[in-house]
This record gives sequence, C-alpha cells and structure tokens, in this order.
Amino acid sequence: MKTGTSPPDALPLGAASLYMKEFENIIASGKEPVMTKEYKPQVANEFERYLNPQTLKRHVFRSEKVRKIIEHYAQVNNSSVKQIEKQVKEIIDEIGLERNLAIIRWCGMAITAIAKRILSGIYVNSANIRRVREQLGRNPVCYLPSHRSYMDFVLMSYICFYYDIEIPGIAAGMDFHGMFGMGTMLRKTGAFFMRRSFSNDELYWDIFREYMYALISAYHIGVEFFIEGTRSRNFKALVPKIGLLSMALLPYFTGEVSDVTIVPVSITYERLLEEQLFVYELLGVPKPKETTKGFFKALKIIDERFGKMYLDFGAPISVREFFGHTGADRMPRASMGAHLQKLNKCELDLIKKLGNEIIYQQQRGIVISTFNLLCLYYASRIYLEHWVNIDELANGIAELKKLFEELGAHVATDLNCLKVDIMETVEIHSNIVHFENGRLQFTQVAAAQLAQEIDSKRLKAHVLLPQAMAVAVPALALQLYINPCMFWLARPAYLIIAALQLREEQQTQRGGKIPESFGTYSEVVDSLFQRVSKLDNIFKHEFIIESNRDMEEFNRNLALLSKHGVLTIAQNNGRITFHENVASNVILSSLAPFLCLYYQLAVTVNEFPTVSCSTSSSRSNECDEFSTKDVLIHMQQRIEKLMQLPNVANVHPYCLALDNLNIALYSFQQAGCIKKDKESGMLQHVHDKPLRTLEAELLRYCQLLPFKQYYKVASAHMISTPSKL
Repeated sequence: MKTGTSPPDALPLGAASLYMKEFENIIASGKEPVMTKEYKPQVANEFERYLNPQTLKRHVFRSEKVRKIIEHYAQVNNSSVKQIEKQVKEIIDEIGLERNLAIIRWCGMAITAIAKRILSGIYVNSANIRRVREQLGRNPVCYLPSHRSYMDFVLMSYICFYYDIEIPGIAAGMDFHGMFGMGTMLRKTGAFFMRRSFSNDELYWDIFREYMYALISAYHIGVEFFIEGTRSRNFKALVPKIGLLSMALLPYFTGEVSDVTIVPVSITYERLLEEQLFVYELLGVPKPKETTKGFFKALKIIDERFGKMYLDFGAPISVREFFGHTGADRMPRASMGAHLQKLNKCELDLIKKLGNEIIYQQQRGIVISTFNLLCLYYASRIYLEHWVNIDELANGIAELKKLFEELGAHVATDLNCLKVDIMETVEIHSNIVHFENGRLQFTQVAAAQLAQEIDSKRLKAHVLLPQAMAVAVPALALQLYINPCMFWLARPAYLIIAALQLREEQQTQRGGKIPESFGTYSEVVDSLFQRVSKLDNIFKHEFIIESNRDMEEFNRNLALLSKHGVLTIAQNNGRITFHENVASNVILSSLAPFLCLYYQLAVTVNEFPTVSCSTSSSRSNECDEFSTKDVLIHMQQRIEKLMQLPNVANVHPYCLALDNLNIALYSFQQAGCIKKDKESGMLQHVHDKPLRTLEAELLRYCQLLPFKQYYKVASAHMISTPSKL
C-alpha cells in the first residue's frame, strides 16, 4: 500500500498515453449502469455483524463517551439528564445518514439520463478503481475527492454503485438539509449532515465528533468528505481543512482501529456546470442560496454541452505507514480514559502533513484536457498581442501535451484528431472563446447585458462598472481553466523567474566588464534553488504543492527546461543562458496573473491606513487600522480605473478576483507583513517587516515577464456581442 513518502516518477511518453487508455466511458452505449441489478457491494470494513443506520444512531447514543457527555452538560447547564438526552437525540437525528436502495436506484437512472444528454462521457480509470476495490474490507476507509462542483456528491456514489463498492457516508452541509425534498433524498442516499459552523455549540461539536468516531470505528460503508472544505471557485486546490480528517483519525490514535485507509480521488470536468456562477462570485456577486426551486431552475443546463468528466481513484494511503507508526506507538493512548482522548500537537502536525499529501495526490490525478492546453497557449499569445489560428493552436497544444506528460501529468488530448478535438472543445466553451475569421477570439459579454443581470447593490466589494466586468468575465473564465495546470507549472515558472533574475545580475557590468566567471555550476544551482524557495514561500497558500519533494522537483524542472531549450547553465563558469520560446512563454503566462494580483494588492495595502482614514466611517480614531473589506473595495476601485487606461503594466483582470485577493491577504499576514487583531478582525502593518519590501520584490518579478498587456481597455467594450454566460 502506498505511503505517500515519495512521488511516482513521471511516466515515459508512451506509458502516459497508455495510462489514459485505462479510462472507460461508463455511459457509452452498452456500458451504462444497470440500476436494477442485484447490488452486492464490497464493504469498506468487514465485521462479523453489521449495523444499519438506525442501530448506528443507537450505538452512538448508548456509548460510554456520550453518556459521560450527557452527564457533563447536565451538570454544567444545571439541567436534567433527560433534557440533555432529548437534545442529543435531536442532534443525532439531524446528523444521521439513512439508506434507501430504491431511491439510490432512481437517482442513478436520473443521473444516467441527464449525463447522456449533456456529457460526451464519464470516464473512469477502471484499473485503478478495481485495485482499490481489491484492498477493501481490511480497515476503515476515507474517500477524499477533489471538490470543484456539487456534482461531486452524486458522481462518487454513482461510480461506487457501478463498480460494486459500498456507497460511503457522505458529509454534506446543512444548506442541503434545508432544501425541501432534496435534503431527505440526499440523506436516504447516504448523506450525513453537518453545520457549517458549530464552534459556539460545544454539545453539538461533541456529538458530531462521536458520530464520526462511530462511522469510522463501528460502521462498514466508509466515509466520504471534501478535505478542501468547500468548492474551489478558482478551479485549483485549496489549503486542506483538517477538522473532519482529525475526527476521522481519532479512532486510529486512540487504538480503536489498527489503521485507516485514505483514498484520494481526482475529479475533472472539461466544462464545469457552475462555471458562470464562479466567475460572477469571484467578482463579488453573492452565491445564490441552495433551494429546491434553484435546483430545478438549474436543470436548464440539459440544453447545453459540458464535454467529458474524468474520475481517478489514487493509490490508497495507509495512515499507519504514512505516519511511520508501529503497534507500540499508540499503546499509551489506547489506555487513556475517554475524557482524555483528544489529539495533541504532534498528532495534529502529522495530520496536516497527511492533508497536504492528499491534496498533492488529488492534483497529480487531475486529467488535463485539450481546453486546458488551449487556454494556456491562447493566453501566452494574446499577452504578447499575437492572434492565433487553428494551425498555430494545434502545434502549440501538441508541444504542451508533450511537456505535461514529461512532467508526469495525464493529458486527454488525441494528436491523431487534434483539430477536430480543438473545434469540439471551442464549441463546448463558446461562451468563453470562438473562432472568427479563422482566428480564436474571446466571446465578449455585453456591458448592457451585465447591467441587467447583476444587482449592483448586492456586490460584496466595489460596485464594478458593467464595462469593466465585460472585460473581466471572459478573462477570468479563461484563467479558471488554466489554474488546474498550476500544480505542474508553478515551480517551473518560479525557476524561470529565478534564472531571469540571476541572469540579470550576472549581466551587470563590473568595472565596465562582464565577469568571466559567475561562480561554480553548483553555486549557481544553489542560488536558483534558494530563489525558487523564496517564490514558493510567497505563493504557498495559493498553490498547494507542499510535499517534502522540493529538491527532487527542482532538479526535474531544471532538466526539463534545459531539454526544452529554455535554460542552460554553463558548466565551466555558471553563466545562465535563457531562450524565449513557446514553453517559456506558456509557463510564465500561467503565473503572470498571480504575480500581478499580489503586486497590485501590496500596492493597495501600502496605501492604507491613509485611505481608510479618509474613506471609512468606522474606527476613525484608530487610523493605523484598516479592514479587509476596505482593502478589497479599494483594490477593485484601483484596478477598474487602471483597466480604463491604455498601456498600463502589471494589471490583469484577475486582480479583481475576491477569493484570490483574500488568499493573498492571508499570505501577507502569514509572512508577517501585516497582522490581524483577533477580536476586531482589523488589519495593521508590521513596521519591522514592511510590506513595501515585498512590493518591490513583486514588481521586480513582474518586470522580468515578457508580456505587454493582459487586457483590452475596458472602455472599448461598452457595446459588445452578447455572450452565452
């Protein structure tokens, strides 16, 4: 069983193509799930006697730990035991999953009918899922899928039914519980519900923890939850939230179970169903509330095309092996009383490390589509103000497919019918790009259309002008399909920037002459590694690629860039040579929006507190403080004004994306450049570590990029072709 201590090597190019052949389309004619079949699934964990959902609830309620919890809260709240018992039963009923096979079959039939109408296929790596199935039955299992869409909930259950794996209990938010009819249906297909926040309700927290404990230690179906905590609106991995993972592993640390198996699952969408909503939400349009009416309204998607979905089960991770434990390691914990069974700092640190590994493996399993490659290549050309036709696209995509496969990615591009593939994927994404006069172009959104569709009073930050949003919407949509590639491209981009920076320093004349030697080869490589590590640290909350493989990946990326003619380091004198080409431009263009965003945000924050003192009505007597909302509003105001000017450097429409601005603010805080008051939530500068130093560094990085401008001037789009968005 895989422990996750070292990454799988990049597959040889031929093997990479063979890997994609392991995916089968389970909704192809003749392969569709037979939802009326006899269902005899392989359970996650085998027992002599099995509980059902109702006996599971009773098991939780009657457990020794819950009895002590009831007695504790009765004493603390000066209540009777019966009153607390009543509350506990209500909480367990609110949380508890159910199972109705008839409803599961009916849902499966509905999913098949809808999928065959809107999708080209649901592709599952059948070899991997069968390998996982063979290892089930030995200990508790946690299935942890990547989370990009609400479809993830139903897709996992659908796949498990198809391959005769017991459908796991699925952690779902209470927003679904409140949907008329839908909450009941989800519960009967295996969902158990949790409140989004219950930090102030200690009784609820304790009972939920015990329910999760029982699911792992005493139930047989396995558990599914999303370690990212929520859907990623920017299509890239989020920092792992370890709350549920910690609860799931508590029975392991207490010695109740000998091991827990973690199965990372990667789900990829050629076109995401929530794409339009996510773009609008990034710009500040509030997320619509989940309702049954909204669900049926969303069924209008059956008239659209969404391409292919891919699902890949990663190699199972043994928690015991990953942590390097022996049986004796947990004996002291197993003998402790129930009231002492809480995780210590060392155990939480291990879980954080495991969380990062799960995110790492999820991203390794993501399938890169032709549209991902098209977006990368198109962005790299339009940033240089070059148009592209289908022949150039085909050549660029073919080169990128080779590059990604050398990095170890799985690419679903067939070079034997590449132009047909390009035409089909452009048609699927015609709301973002289209061909006009033989050239690929953005599908612009009419400013007047946006003004009608969006209630400006409800925007979370600055009330953006419709013409600014008309520029931002297609640009952000394009970037969303670039973002899944950042797992593979971020560190090569850091290396190119580090090399450009060091080359610039090497070219600085000393005494009128360029030095004959720039240090030994090893010294130059060490310097590059340190500079890459610095960039890695700046963006470590943006790109979740921490895995203790830094040096190994650095050496791989250095060899790759050398092979593709981007970088060479002279063995005799350490001199760096850089060659701009398709590979270098694509890699740098993928990082450019993030460099622009972090730089412009640093500029914005450095304008505070002066700005907040003049514009904010709150806390005016404390002008050294400023709020996150004030920063976001001022940032969007600044960028909107800059986007209406010609030839402004280092500004990208992505600088308006609120989710990423919040991540960047958090990064500045973690770097010690700003601090946040725990009580008020207000921000302050840290004077002994000025943000202006980071601002200057980010500007220098931006100036190393070869790109001219990242957008068309906003005022030029007052009247545009209506979009399908």
